[in-house]
Amino acid sequence: MKKYILIWILVSMTISTFSQEIEKTTTKTTLRKETRNTPIDSIKNMYGARYVDYKMITYHMDTLQIDTTLTIEKYFRHNFTHQDNFERLAFANQGQTFNKLGYHFINNQITPKLGVSAKQYNFYQTKDIRYYHVPTPTTILNYHSGFTGQSLNSLFTTNFGRHNNIAINFKGLRSQGDYQRVRASHKNFNVMYSYYNSAKRYQFRLHTSSQTLSNFENGGISESSILEFKNNNPDFLSRSRVNVNLNTSESILKTSRYYYEHELRLTNTKDSIQQNLTNLKVGHHISYEKSNYSFTSLDKIYFDNNPTIFGNRLNEKTNDNTTFSEVENQVSLKFNSPWILGNFKVFSSLYNLNQSYHSNSSIESVDIPKSKTLNYTSVGALWNGTLKGLFLNAHAEQIINGGDFGSNLNVNAGFKLKNNTLAKAGIQLKTAAPNANTMFYQSNFSNYNWNHSFDNIIYRILYGNIKTQWLNVDTALQQIKNYVYFNSKSIATQNSSTIDYLKVKVNNEFKFGKFALNNTIMYQQIARGSSILRVPKFVTRNTLYYQNYFFKGKPLLAQIGITFKYFTSYYANEFNPVLNEFYIQNNTQIGNYPTFDVFVNGEVRRTRIYFKVENITDAITGREYFSSPNNPARDLSMRLGIVWNFWN
Repeated sequence: MKKYILIWILVSMTISTFSQEIEKTTTKTTLRKETRNTPIDSIKNMYGARYVDYKMITYHMDTLQIDTTLTIEKYFRHNFTHQDNFERLAFANQGQTFNKLGYHFINNQITPKLGVSAKQYNFYQTKDIRYYHVPTPTTILNYHSGFTGQSLNSLFTTNFGRHNNIAINFKGLRSQGDYQRVRASHKNFNVMYSYYNSAKRYQFRLHTSSQTLSNFENGGISESSILEFKNNNPDFLSRSRVNVNLNTSESILKTSRYYYEHELRLTNTKDSIQQNLTNLKVGHHISYEKSNYSFTSLDKIYFDNNPTIFGNRLNEKTNDNTTFSEVENQVSLKFNSPWILGNFKVFSSLYNLNQSYHSNSSIESVDIPKSKTLNYTSVGALWNGTLKGLFLNAHAEQIINGGDFGSNLNVNAGFKLKNNTLAKAGIQLKTAAPNANTMFYQSNFSNYNWNHSFDNIIYRILYGNIKTQWLNVDTALQQIKNYVYFNSKSIATQNSSTIDYLKVKVNNEFKFGKFALNNTIMYQQIARGSSILRVPKFVTRNTLYYQNYFFKGKPLLAQIGITFKYFTSYYANEFNPVLNEFYIQNNTQIGNYPTFDVFVNGEVRRTRIYFKVENITDAITGREYFSSPNNPARDLSMRLGIVWNFWN
């Protein structure tokens, strides 16, 4: 597979070079026209490039400006995942996993993934990769302090001429943590390249990704230590003295991915005023990704004392290892025209999935093969149309051969007014196979050996969004049948009944001069299936802050504030370090405690500085803060972060 991808890259490079030579004369004329029509920006760098010209392009071809402003939303996203953690409950160390305060099931994935879901928070999926277009070489550094460690995300990108861009991204995280055996060591390395000729008749982009996510696993603190923690025993204020369940265990997820896509415009016409473009394009993309998950351990006592969860150890040393590879090969035809109000695309995809272990296995008369291979063929279509402020988006895909004949229909429509008021409503009807590790698994622990034949999970989802200058409301009514989860024995199980899950999230911000109050409140209700899907009824985050410029000439923009977070008590899932999944437990509720964070953020030109004191009231509100029944959340801690953009 790697050989074929390299051949495609070489062919594309040749085509791009040939296209550049043919259109050299046209390029000069086009550049003169573009220069003549480019609006003048009052803010330019020393080379004459405008800051709005520094752009990144998403997986879905949306173009975004590289933004260097300081906002409260960016403060919420300033963590090692670079995402807002409102619906997540962080573990004690940076680089560890998160428990869930809410679920989001709306996506277009219909083929199985590996799983190992607790490892996915610091992982770059294909849709997370960004491509760039910059007038001058650009460097972005994003630093975040850890717990005896740190995280640094660095990006360098430059254009070789107007039509070629390369970007190199390395993200390194290493944090020792306050508790024993929670060290996190993560490395994410991505290289992106994109090209289009001056007439945009042919374009391609590719990326390679290599990621290693390593975590020491301590299995949470021991039962006796939980009591000492809650009672605030002064002998355990130094968290490194707290007893933990595992002392020699480690989990590692390694992946490598090669992705390539290109498209060629076959026809191109314009109307009489040269505004409405009609064209026909043929496209193709291919992706190869190989993942390896391993769990190694010499621990015995904790595993042997919990046979209900783990069963029996088959060997003295645990060395669980599984490999999962997936290939996606898609061809498409894309038509853009005002006659269809936008874009229409039809495609056909071939999927090849393989999961393997070192050898065959047999546990209690259950034979488990060494490997499983699945092949799928699907057809589908996408439509994105607009008409006088109204928009309609539709995505449909059906597996027609192989596997479990999954399908997906996702349609949404809405409108956007000139005052940026947005209203959208949608429906998704989907059937999809569960993750591979729930259907096929081998382990040194007898409970974690299975070869299941689960039915497709059925999703029926109604969702909507209303966004105004005063309020932002997201709502989803999600009905799920054949839901696959890990039961109270941590065994993959399918629930044949239906789960009804309502989720409403409201966000608004009130401003009083230089002061602002940012509020996010989420209400959740599970009418059926609450014994399977566990969420708190209410989650809230309220941030009061002061924002203003300081010093003569206003060189510093600062935010000073406090954040209050709270969620109602619920039977949160427990973390299984062997599977790197969360499982149902019915003994301990967590939540119903407040936490307060104090922060000071600053912006000096293109540099943002973040300083935060987390859980500042831990000694006042009591030691009831947990991320799961066996894992305490973070104590009072100070965090520093810096984001620095260089326009070279």
